[in-house]
Amino acid sequence: QGELDEEVYMVQPTGFKSSTQPQAVWRLKKPLYGLKQAPRAWHSKITQYLHQIGFNMSKSDNSLFIRSDSRGQVFIIIYVDDLVIGGEHLVDIEHIKKLLSSRFEMKDMKELHYFLGIEVIRTPDDIMLSQRHYIIYLIYKFGMTKCKPVTTPLDWNLKLDTEFGTKECELTLYRQLVGNLIYLIVTRPDLSYSIGLLTQFIQTPCDIHLDFGKRVLRYVSGTMDYSILY
Repeated sequence: QGELDEEVYMVQPTGFKSSTQPQAVWRLKKPLYGLKQAPRAWHSKITQYLHQIGFNMSKSDNSLFIRSDSRGQVFIIIYVDDLVIGGEHLVDIEHIKKLLSSRFEMKDMKELHYFLGIEVIRTPDDIMLSQRHYIIYLIYKFGMTKCKPVTTPLDWNLKLDTEFGTKECELTLYRQLVGNLIYLIVTRPDLSYSIGLLTQFIQTPCDIHLDFGKRVLRYVSGTMDYSILY
């Protein structure tokens, strides 16, 4: 739904080739899904429209838009073509949804339950954010379905440094593990210190560092019900 600011051409797709000009190419009028210009074009388009209806982009996060008036605030979070809308009054949220649907083709998914690996669980008094499904995914991804949970993410007697360990570990595997664990801090700030240690050895990890990373995951596997409450 974005607009292209430059000329982009593509080969004719199978089944749509011209019989008279089989070697001709097509000029795109709109960015296709998968085109490298598409995300930028869409973000520019949706940002322009949100500004028109009174939203301002957050100075700390380009994916967060805020509209404030005498009745309260409405927030929109954008991740590619997924939007999360929240606010102080339901009538304001419904009004914004009507404005967006009048301008863009969109589907209303109603109440938020799952977004970017984060579960949203509502109770009569609270809203809980949990990454339980994401943790289960990590356990399967790193082949730790039979691991035994531990009670702490750190071994109290362990002192790590860049030369600690008997041999180098697979660099890609270690970086994947650390990168996946970092995202857990969204709902598990108690892991911040342990994961912060892991990131210090991202350039030259040894086997002991990988074991330490897996210990953090073992700890998380036994505490999957921990969530952030609002």
